[in-house]
Order: sequence, then structure tokens, then C-alpha cells
Amino acid sequence: MSSTAPKWPKRYALADCNTFYCSCERLFRPDLRGKPLVVLSNNDGCLISLSTEAKALGLKVGAPMHEAREIIRQHKVAVFSSNYQLYGNLSRRVMATLDEYTPDLEIYSIDEAFLDFSHVPPGDEEAYATQIRARVLRDIGIPVSVGVGRTKVIAKAASRAAKKLGAPALYLEGERLESTLRAMDVGDLWGVGRRSADKLHGRGICTAWDLRQHDNTALIRQLLTVTGERVRDELRGVDCIRQTDLAEKRMITSTRSFGKRVFDRRDLEEAVSTFTGFACEKLRGQGSVAGGLTVYLRAGSSMEGTGITAQVHWDSPTDDTGTVTREAIALVRALYRGGESYSKAGVFLWDIVPAGQAQTSFFAPPPPQASPLMGAMDAINLKWGRGTVKMASCGTKQDWRMLCEHRSGKTQLAWDDLVEVRAERS
Repeated sequence: MSSTAPKWPKRYALADCNTFYCSCERLFRPDLRGKPLVVLSNNDGCLISLSTEAKALGLKVGAPMHEAREIIRQHKVAVFSSNYQLYGNLSRRVMATLDEYTPDLEIYSIDEAFLDFSHVPPGDEEAYATQIRARVLRDIGIPVSVGVGRTKVIAKAASRAAKKLGAPALYLEGERLESTLRAMDVGDLWGVGRRSADKLHGRGICTAWDLRQHDNTALIRQLLTVTGERVRDELRGVDCIRQTDLAEKRMITSTRSFGKRVFDRRDLEEAVSTFTGFACEKLRGQGSVAGGLTVYLRAGSSMEGTGITAQVHWDSPTDDTGTVTREAIALVRALYRGGESYSKAGVFLWDIVPAGQAQTSFFAPPPPQASPLMGAMDAINLKWGRGTVKMASCGTKQDWRMLCEHRSGKTQLAWDDLVEVRAERS
């Protein structure tokens, strides 16, 4: 949609895909509609996405797989390993469809996006949002809930309430906004974490409406910092939160447990090189550069082993995968001890700043001019799937890879993934 000057008051919509990972898996398994389904985390360790039917059985997000196994067996719950290539591909299709309905789309996460609704005539918000939901469901097959409000925090609350009510869309304004905020725990607000919610509860600020009505700005800043003050003001209808206020990452991590114990240093270097590539891709995706790197290794078992780290800080912040990977491999070699077994590894990028605001040392050499190369690599991986182009140090065999015994195998990125349909004459 072409950008036009808004004709009516500013409003936002938040489109949120319902149980996104489960919905993606059901696209290829229509026989699982209405049946309990769960998706597992990396290495098949924990439950990270649950269908409504699975939640009704008492299963919880974050529960270890071994604790949920009996309920899963007893109720014949369908189990899938995470398939991020599939989820990323479907996410891009959802976002491309949403983009047709707004002059300004802000992608917040893999399954959420804010839409500028300033072009929608007042009174038509829910009808327009319902139209968007029907289009995404028809063209892609993913159900979404759409919440609309004068600010992003209200839109987020509206989307949550719509999902809870089973409504396709919900516009919060006036008495409906007040009743919704009175029924919403303050910890369920966008930008208010569990620990912050506990602090607010201790001060008698228990609901979203309590926070909205609280006039002690100094106390709100003390408990929630300036971001909490902005959340309160947004609940009052003041549009003051940019996407980067809550979404931009100040530290980027990429860690994985191994499918089996790793003894060889070269295997560790492959794993850390792979994780470094993922982290740098995220870094470039938000338009940032990093000035520091930490490498983490866990010696021994994943539950009872010992974690060891090493880090480096460089004078010229960078987003270049090759540069960061060389540093990461050097740290692995410094940490590695022959004869030890390793169960997990990871990288942490920190001292992150926007790419155009990096302050370098006067004596430091200029950062490597690799943006065109990195941009080309990201474009290829976006089109053909993560890992299509990678550093040679990532290896090819990758014996350390995670367990994924229940992966569906579908990615929508290969001809072999096409669903076969057969017709027989009666």
C-alpha cells in the first residue's frame, strides 16, 4: 500500500498469529485440527508452543519434555520438533500480506506486527481488522488475532483480549478499554516483566488500569525506569513508544545444547562458528554493530556441568560475520581442554549500538568494509533458507547438531516439500 498522509486520528493494530508454531505444523496435517499438539524447543528439551487443546490438558509452556511425556502419551498429543525454516518462511508470507493493508508495517517478532491504522475511517476499525484476519487465513492458513487502539500498548492489550475472548478483532476505546484494563493483570502488559509486576503488586498497582491511573511518576520511574512511564502514558492514549524502545536487543545470544557429547575441538569450533553466524545475522537485521563478544562452553552434562566463558572487546564495532567468527574461534581454542566432554556452547554479542552511531578509537583501524558481502549472504539465506551460505569454519557434517526426532521435514523451500494430492475415479 502506498504511503499517504493520515486523514483521521492515529491508531495502531497489532496482528498476532495464534499459537504460531502449532498453526504452521497444522497446515500440513489437517487431521490434527481440533486435537492437542505441541512444538518442542531446540534439542527437543522443552515445550515452547501449545495448541489450545494441549493447554486444556494442563500442559505448560516451558515444561521439560520428560515431565510432560506421560500426559502426551495418555492423550495422544502430537509432538513436533521446532522447524524454524518453515516458521520463518510462513512468517514472511504473513507479513507480506499484512503490508498490503497499511502504509506503515512494523514487524515486532516472527508472529507479531504493528499496522498503522490512520487511514481507516473511525468506526471501521474492527471491520477492517476482521477483513485482514480473513485474508491471512484464506491465503496462508494461519489464524491471527487483531487488536486496535490509539497506542501500541493499547493495541497489544486489545490483541491479547481478542485472543482470550476468541474474537477475530477488538478495538479498545472508552468504556470497553476501561473494563479490559481493569480485568488485566499489570504483568500481562507489553513492556512489564514478571519481576517488575511483583514490585508493582507490592505497591498496590495490580491491574493495567491501576497503572494507568497512577500519578506518581517518580515512583513509576523508580520501579520500571523511563520505559514504564511510557507504558503508563500509552495506556492514557499518549503515543510515545517507538518499536526500538522495547524491541531492539542490547545483547544478542545464540546458544544450543548438543545432540551428543562433544570431545573434539574442531567440533566445538564448528558449533561456535555456526552460532556466531546466527547472532551476526540478527545483529545486521536490527541495523546494529557489536563491540564485544563472549563465548560460552559447558563442560560435562547439560544439567550438572560447569560453564566456562571468555570474552573480547574490540575498538571498532562490527557486524561482519568473518571478523567475529575469527575472534570466536580464538576464544574456543583458549577455553578448550583436551579430554573434557562438552554438552553446550553459545555466543553473546554485547556493547551493541546502531550502525551509524558507533564510536571508534582514534588509533583503531577502520572497521572492515564487508556490508555488501554480508548483505548478499543475508539475502541468499533469506530466500533459500538459513545456512545456505555460511563460513567454511561452520563445517558440513556437524555431528554435534541438536536432536530433532519429531521434525516434520517441511520447509516450503524445496520441491520435495510440496504436498502430493491424488484423485481417483469412483
